[in-house]
Amino acid sequence: MSGINILYDSECYCLAEYHGRRGLELLDKLGRRSAYLDGPLAIRLRAAVADACETDCTPEAMDAMLGYYDALLIAPATRH
Repeated sequence: MSGINILYDSECYCLAEYHGRRGLELLDKLGRRSAYLDGPLAIRLRAAVADACETDCTPEAMDAMLGYYDALLIAPATRH
């Protein structure tokens, strides 16, 4: 089964998972950059998102947490 599940979406970031894949795609909307994160990094990001949702699930807090991954976002995001 193919498809996409949006885990988080704000004015700044979008975090998505693809059915049948273990990784996550993180998109910086303002910087127009993205990255597909897989393996241990994706596992850590999932854990960080789950932890953030349990402690402070405001968009500001979630965006700040996702901002730690900005250095990995090297692919230009384009709209088709």
